[in-house]
Amino acid sequence: MPEKGWFFDTVSLCNFLLSDAENVLEHRYRSKACITGEVYDEICAGFVKYPVLKKIETLLNRKIFSLVSLSADDRRLYTSLIACLGRGEASCIAAANQTGVAKSRKVVVTDDRAARKQCHQLHIPFTGTIGILKASVSKGRLFADQADIYLDRMIRQGFYSPVRSISEITGLI
Repeated sequence: MPEKGWFFDTVSLCNFLLSDAENVLEHRYRSKACITGEVYDEICAGFVKYPVLKKIETLLNRKIFSLVSLSADDRRLYTSLIACLGRGEASCIAAANQTGVAKSRKVVVTDDRAARKQCHQLHIPFTGTIGILKASVSKGRLFADQADIYLDRMIRQGFYSPVRSISEITGLI
């Protein structure tokens, strides 16, 4: 397991894959990003309609992302969470739910409001698509205008974004 695990749910990861922005993930999360088997299965289910999602294989083969399985304890939490969340979101939260010091090193990446609420209740840090783009710009890994291009592509692919410009929220207009 990476020192800091960033557990991506299906929708957040697909926002980047469908928008040709996987390089943002590669530069920011190399060897620290994880997906669960449940997220992998959801992405694979989209291969026929969205062949570009097959990029997940490249991210896994290049060890930018790792594929993780749920432990017995994780599965217990997972089964309680799937009553109110999708399989991907529930599995990410279950995998990131740790106790003690390790807990602060696990982050769930989700844009789902219900999943974020569960993270908050379980004291699991979380971020989402906008947070990743903003942090990438703030850390100098991505120019604001390129982040805006990626965000526009994501919106055109169906992402509901609370903002229209990363430049506006980073102050780098």
